Amino acid sequence: MAQNAEQIKVAANGGLYIARFDDEPTLPDDVETDLDPLFHELGYASDDGVTFSKSEEVEDINVWQSKSAVDQIVTARNFSAASQLAQWNRETVALAFGGGEWTEPESGLYRYEPPSDYDPLTKWVVVIETIVGDRIDRWVVERLTVTGDIEAQAVKNAPMLLPVTLSALTPPGKTKAWYYLSNDPAYAGEGS
Repeated sequence: MAQNAEQIKVAANGGLYIARFDDEPTLPDDVETDLDPLFHELGYASDDGVTFSKSEEVEDINVWQSKSAVDQIVTARNFSAASQLAQWNRETVALAFGGGEWTEPESGLYRYEPPSDYDPLTKWVVVIETIVGDRIDRWVVERLTVTGDIEAQAVKNAPMLLPVTLSALTPPGKTKAWYYLSNDPAYAGEGS
């Protein structure tokens, strides 16, 4: 493979877009078309951007006749994306705290009610977009929950951030939890 500086990705810009899974948003199949209006942009994220994590749990298949494994099987696959949201609004608070509902009990007063102890986990759909010049990448996680702890620190010298970890779940009737779209020519097949 030849060295090609054009294929180095520095995700200097982008966005996170979220929708509730039960609202059945139309999923993107390209990088140019605007997202379904059911998606809400989450706004600014911290300077750390988004961290993607992919892991697999693998189990060795051992047999009596061999000292080393003769094969391996995947017993679990996990994909997640984590970010620290810098904006506090209806969408970011509901996402970070697991769903819930907003009301306006009186003009100018807004109340957030988190999910009850008996509510199931809220399922979401996320599109994470990175933009490098005219190259656009979209990670689409078709179904997910927010996992992990939320610790938002209120201090005088830094913004309050909402850390979220978006953990992929395979949608019913499918065998994959996420997909990736890009218009980057680096992915063109040989001879293209």
